Amino acid sequence: MNTRYKDYDLDASPAKSYGKDEWMTSVHINKLSSDGYKTKAFYCKEIFDTKEEADEHSLNLGKQIVDGEHPDLKIDF
Repeated sequence: MNTRYKDYDLDASPAKSYGKDEWMTSVHINKLSSDGYKTKAFYCKEIFDTKEEADEHSLNLGKQIVDGEHPDLKIDF
């Protein structure tokens, strides 16, 4: 799932745990700047029962990071 948020592209890419019925979250935050296209991946230890839940959490995580509201994860580009 891909969405535009402020000046960033958020690409949620949850993955199913091997041999389990649970989904792990990840989000790639991308930005086009004068230096070119930059991307950074963030992962979360939380797991979810469905891909849809993992997608939603991944996008919310990306928004928190972009807004500077996440206590530990920051964008450094």
